[in-house]
Amino acid sequence: MLDVNAGPLIGVKLHLLTRKSLGGIQTDLSSRALDDAGEPISGLYAAGEAAGFGGGGLHGYNSPEGTFLNGCIFSGRAAGRAVAGTS
Repeated sequence: MLDVNAGPLIGVKLHLLTRKSLGGIQTDLSSRALDDAGEPISGLYAAGEAAGFGGGGLHGYNSPEGTFLNGCIFSGRAAGRAVAGTS
């Protein structure tokens, strides 16, 4: 980008369209999916957007897209540890 011989830089403004519910599968702290009674469903885990982590609005420029990545990583890590038996 800083090479003056590479030509001019061109900026493009993007407005990303995303749809997220901020809902999802109810989980416990080990990312185990829970049934209607709040009991873990054997062998079923949910992480990231499936567990309710996601963006905030219909359009990227109206919501903090990308700010929920930590929640997605955290829930995926919790699920992986639970599956591996190291939680």
